[in-house]
Amino acid sequence: MATPEKIFELIAEHTTDLVCIHDSENTIRFATPSSKSILGYPAHEIIGKKLTDFLSSDFIDEMDFTTLKRFFDHPETRIRYQVKHGRGQLRWLETTFTYFGKNPQKDFTLLTSTRDITESVHLTDDLMAALSKEQEISRFKSNLYSIASHEFKTPLAVIQANIEMLRIKRSEKVLNNAIGSIEEEVDRLNSMIADMLELKKLTTGQTTFRPDLLDLEELVKEVLEENIRKAYPDTDIQLKPAKKPEKIRADYTLLRFVITNLLGNACKFSDKKDRVIVAVEYDEEDVKMIIQDFGIGIPEEEQASVFKSFYRAKNVGTVQGTGVGLAIVKEFVDLHKGKVGLVSSPGEGSTFTVSLPK
Repeated sequence: MATPEKIFELIAEHTTDLVCIHDSENTIRFATPSSKSILGYPAHEIIGKKLTDFLSSDFIDEMDFTTLKRFFDHPETRIRYQVKHGRGQLRWLETTFTYFGKNPQKDFTLLTSTRDITESVHLTDDLMAALSKEQEISRFKSNLYSIASHEFKTPLAVIQANIEMLRIKRSEKVLNNAIGSIEEEVDRLNSMIADMLELKKLTTGQTTFRPDLLDLEELVKEVLEENIRKAYPDTDIQLKPAKKPEKIRADYTLLRFVITNLLGNACKFSDKKDRVIVAVEYDEEDVKMIIQDFGIGIPEEEQASVFKSFYRAKNVGTVQGTGVGLAIVKEFVDLHKGKVGLVSSPGEGSTFTVSLPK
């Protein structure tokens, strides 16, 4: 029959956890062979060291090392930390501490049992990311239903009213007015639906980014002529030409959306008689598109929120919208590694600046 010493030796040699015995200074005096798989070093190489000697630099940088070391010196029952496995990858470990109490061999004060929990940590991170994504999609659906039940009702009601009016009277004047009104509301519905589809692509990771050489000023002119001036014929939109136009690498489709949305907002939230000024400026590394209006402006306390999905400032009144356009603008600018800035004062207007690297 095996002696107790032989049994303990078999356990120490075959345990998958790293079992260490420490002295009163927390220095390792004994370690099981599993140290090779847990820490990346054979047992004899970790004798005389402390567990804190194996902490990854990233983990130390994120914490106060003095406090962290004190925690190892006076540990609770269990702690989790990150180490650099041997001279390679980073691993997450979990260590359980047990004090011997009154021990005749004063060199042996503490026993630790350490296991690798890297896969568990990554699985938890993946689950949390999946949960966060699921919650984001759930919020998106909830907000979408809310917008659909509120914002879409108005244009549909206008369309229905014009249809009812045509049933009663079909004079040329009534017919022209009704058709014009219906076309306007259909365009508004299409715009809102397009915004929703773009946001859905973003939330589900389906947005593609295909940069190519393009002239930003020419793209602004294209949007003005094909979209904005037709939608807002009474607004005085002034384009300040760049001194030395250059081509930049950008995604045509995404940038066209950004320009259309910002110019459309500038006109939509301004009086018809107000000016809207657009400027394109180039410097050594960046190109800036500046869109300035003199409309209702945005309250200072709300400016940080206007780039969030479905958020609308309190002073928009009856101006229709889904509150997703600026959120998409920010995401599209981020895909270009650019920035979008806002300066605004209520009653004085807003200036949006889009900075893109060349």
